[in-house]
Amino acid sequence: MTLEEAVVAKLQQVPAGKREQVLRLIDEWIEQHRTADIEEAQRAVAVVQNTWATLTLNLQTLHWIAADKELEYDLG
Repeated sequence: MTLEEAVVAKLQQVPAGKREQVLRLIDEWIEQHRTADIEEAQRAVAVVQNTWATLTLNLQTLHWIAADKELEYDLG
């Protein structure tokens, strides 16, 4: 049985009068987790951007990075 099939089977066990309430709760749970995931990803990106902006590279390393054609970087 797949996860989807298991969820459908559980929903079918819920009394008809309660299904709408259960589905609303599921919708709320999904939205909360979706928002949390987006916020967590945004925080992670911000940390990386802030850390990258504070890195100091010596001149030899900068020349190596500029000369390496396989590296992709944003000077933006």
